[in-house]
Amino acid sequence: MTTEPGTAHGAPPSFDEALHVVEAALHRELPHIKGDIGPEEHLDLLPGADSVRLMRVVANLERTYGVELEDEEIRAAETVGELTGLLRSAIEASKAGQ
Repeated sequence: MTTEPGTAHGAPPSFDEALHVVEAALHRELPHIKGDIGPEEHLDLLPGADSVRLMRVVANLERTYGVELEDEEIRAAETVGELTGLLRSAIEASKAGQ
């Protein structure tokens, strides 16, 4: 069983760890992306991105970390960094509620 960043010892992932996980999820769903994806990259401008593929990425992240991101916040997230921040916030809230 693979441990995702931030799941060991109950600690939420750092921004860089979460960014790495988001980047990996984007690469799996959007195979046309080549190279690194920076936090400043606009989600809707990524090669092959559309609303369905991006929602699959979000669903994958939610399953991986056992969290739920708010629909309004997801729609408002324009960049990879903003999506990463949402994921971290949801993980932190989940950990605080345990």
